[in-house]
Amino acid sequence: MAVSYTRNNLSNSSLTSIEARDLDERKRWQKKTIKARILIGVLTVICSILIVILIVTYESGHKNTECTEKQNGKAVNNNIIKFVHISDIHYDPFYDKNTPQRSFCRPQLANSTSNYTAQYGRIGCDSPIDLVENSLDAMQNVSKIENVSFILLTGDLSGHGMWTSYAGPHKVLDNIAEVSNKAHSRFPDIPIFPVVGNNDLPGHYVLPNSSDWYKELLTSWAPLILCSSCPNDMTKPTTRTVLEESFLKGGYYNASIAGGKIVLLVLNSLYWSVEVNHNPEILQKAVEQLTWLETQLEIAAMRGKKVILVSHIPAGIDTYDGKSYWFSNYTNTYVSLVAKKYSYLVTAQFFAHTHKDDFRLQLSMTETGDTQQEVPKSFVLLAPAISPVYHNNPAFRVVSLETDQLVLLDYTQYYMDLVMATEFSNPIWQLDYTFSQKYPSENKFLDANRIFELNEELINQTSNKFWKGYVFSRETNYQPEPYSRFQLFCGMRHVYKEDFNRCSEQYNVPGG
Repeated sequence: MAVSYTRNNLSNSSLTSIEARDLDERKRWQKKTIKARILIGVLTVICSILIVILIVTYESGHKNTECTEKQNGKAVNNNIIKFVHISDIHYDPFYDKNTPQRSFCRPQLANSTSNYTAQYGRIGCDSPIDLVENSLDAMQNVSKIENVSFILLTGDLSGHGMWTSYAGPHKVLDNIAEVSNKAHSRFPDIPIFPVVGNNDLPGHYVLPNSSDWYKELLTSWAPLILCSSCPNDMTKPTTRTVLEESFLKGGYYNASIAGGKIVLLVLNSLYWSVEVNHNPEILQKAVEQLTWLETQLEIAAMRGKKVILVSHIPAGIDTYDGKSYWFSNYTNTYVSLVAKKYSYLVTAQFFAHTHKDDFRLQLSMTETGDTQQEVPKSFVLLAPAISPVYHNNPAFRVVSLETDQLVLLDYTQYYMDLVMATEFSNPIWQLDYTFSQKYPSENKFLDANRIFELNEELINQTSNKFWKGYVFSRETNYQPEPYSRFQLFCGMRHVYKEDFNRCSEQYNVPGG
């Protein structure tokens, strides 16, 4: 019995041990199963994330494919539009290719002939018809590649000195009509926005005393502004009624660009010029235009639109003689609007008149010390001229505008070496420079802070890269004229006469 009892106990003990091992094995298996499930779960999550990333990447790429089209074999981003800025054509129908510069290249003034012919223009004279047409052809060729959306033509279509016994105001209108027609024939399917310059008037700096002159201008310009040859399904920049309402009052108007996101305000800054005789009628019109400008800015603000301002003579200082371009009261009002109250609206300003490749800043307050980046400000891009009358090569620009944030990105400038074109009877337009490459910056936008940065670099003691590029570009690769570095620095930086004088007095060493 004892033996039997012992064996039973051993047998029960063995079974217990086996069960324990089985239990441990099951626990280990359960742990492995749990770990495997966790691993599978983690892998599933990772795979799901990867699939989502692939889908998003594909959709993004698909969208980019939709937003990027091929035109002439080149990729075009639909979020960027491009436009041409051209100015100071100064077409002279009396230009003679055999007449020297000292006679303004006009046989009516000459008593001798030049020892070489200059078919496409001569330094020191205005533009012959061959230069006008060749410039427009070059713009047309570049525009086909760049897919240009519109053109800014910022004044002085007619040549200098047309108010003579052999010309007269009617010749000014004829010149404007001829340039306008030639531009329209080359760009029939995009708007062209012309501006009144000081040589586009019945007399030099003589504003018209009635609407008749503006009616004549509108005869030439309405087809360009309203894009009379554009496709019928294209939204026009403005209407004839809206255009006439302001233009017949003083040669200024507004238009819609960038798919309606930006309001283009085309001003007649001659009304604010110190060169104009300000009789009571002109004074009234000058104030009316400023009132109109403020109203347009208010409307743009209410509608959530940005604004681009365009005109001929800029506010600020003429660096040739240190004098103001505008009367101070108009400068104060204008700058308080565009560089202070509505600075957040103003994408850019495009002016001309100086015939130089240049820039201007407009600070909203008189400086008492160093200007900081945070001070509200606006900026002006001054276009070089087509006319070589002021010792420059002909040039024009193609500007890039980003339509999501409504900011300028860059511009590319093209020019003709007039000396070489004359010597070899072969006009060739070529790339001059691209702004972002010539003036590199961490700021990827072309805005007031970028121009402020460029201005500061002009007097950088440890690097003259910006200065060398800037001073040689002023005449668009022609021989630089005598200059003062600090006069140019102060002229770019200051819009108010008192600030410019104070800046100039701070730097005593002449030259540069």
